[in-house]
Amino acid sequence: MEKFLTATSTFIEKSTDTKYFLLFASFLILTDIALLNTINISILQLTYTDITNKLAIGAVLVYMALFLFYVSILMPVVSYVLFEFIKFAPLRFLGIFSDVNEGKFSKEGYISIDNLKNEAVLENNSVKLNLYLKQESKNNDELKLYQLAFTCLITGCLSFILVPNGTSTLLGSIFTYALTSENSLNILVSISMLLLMGYCIFLGIGGYCLYRFTDRYVYLMNNKHVNP
Repeated sequence: MEKFLTATSTFIEKSTDTKYFLLFASFLILTDIALLNTINISILQLTYTDITNKLAIGAVLVYMALFLFYVSILMPVVSYVLFEFIKFAPLRFLGIFSDVNEGKFSKEGYISIDNLKNEAVLENNSVKLNLYLKQESKNNDELKLYQLAFTCLITGCLSFILVPNGTSTLLGSIFTYALTSENSLNILVSISMLLLMGYCIFLGIGGYCLYRFTDRYVYLMNNKHVNP
């Protein structure tokens, strides 16, 4: 009982972190795609009998390895390739994703975190070093969120592309329910899906592909440093 309560408490704590939700959502959607293309069963119809009779342990382990490869290696590559195309987009489109670093390069009092790190080392200044480490840790944590938002966005797109004929994916079923159901719950589902799509597009493209939401400057009171 104690282990169950501990596991439940841990799950609840992680459920409040958006990163875990995006990772789990990507896993469910990609698993649904894999099941439809291998045993022709959606994850919504998957039963314990299907798991024991149609899924081999080795295949599951291979799939887990491929999922980790998909998230940690393939998505950064896809992001880089997509960036090479997006950077030629009209400025009006790019303007949707405001750059948090714009204007800070020449603004008095601001210093780039790279210069801050160099000054901290040269001056043996623990205050500046701690400030750098704090900002770098914050940036890394936010970048993980942006990466998972991008992963969820791409995975969602794949669920509509890699679907076998005559079948419906997890996302397809949710959208169908939201558009055809006549009860009041479909309004909540529709709004939730639209918010999730907008969230993933905004953070995935703006934060991860374009790298516009990562703050590379910190403010130092009375700082006269000029960024090179």
